[in-house]
Amino acid sequence: MNIHIVGIGGIGVSALAFVFLSQKHHITGTDLADSEIIEKLRQKGATITTGSHKKSHVPEEIDLVVYSPAVPQNNPELQRARTLQKKNPGLVIQSYPEALGKLTQEYTTIAVCGTHGKSTTTAMLGLALIATGKDPTVIVGTKLSEFGDTNYRVGKSNLLVIEADEHFASFLNYRPNIIVLTNLEPDHLDYYGSYKKLQDAFRTFVSLLP
Repeated sequence: MNIHIVGIGGIGVSALAFVFLSQKHHITGTDLADSEIIEKLRQKGATITTGSHKKSHVPEEIDLVVYSPAVPQNNPELQRARTLQKKNPGLVIQSYPEALGKLTQEYTTIAVCGTHGKSTTTAMLGLALIATGKDPTVIVGTKLSEFGDTNYRVGKSNLLVIEADEHFASFLNYRPNIIVLTNLEPDHLDYYGSYKKLQDAFRTFVSLLP
């Protein structure tokens, strides 16, 4: 599958790109600046352009376009993707949370959420599962030395451990089999407006458990 990723250098988006590469998909992407993570993606086979977002960066033959939540809807590459979608209705355009949500449906997924400690808990849980021979795939919001200074690990089992971000209610796209909820305090009120609405979002997330 040909996948183009807008904002590919983001800490979550890049981890998903690494997983796509491990699945032998052809990856192109763009971001505003080079980084260590982008260089590692290039080394794995991704074709990445940095410096600006342009319509010409989106290949004609494309199956999936994924974009970072930080990318505005008037981004020229998203506009180009929508134009291509009119010609090819099979082209899928997804935000990072939507794309990760689809991945969670393909695995037995453990989602780590909460106001504090998500990255630490995700990393500890992933490393514990590795040590006990469970061989999970892990997507975490920070780089780990145990993962070769990257933010992901691809395992051979059907177990997926992810850091589930509540900002913009992103985690409501995920379909976990297990939820680890570390704690809850008022946060992201610029989006939710009140602590009650934040709590309601977490209740909805927990209700997604089978």
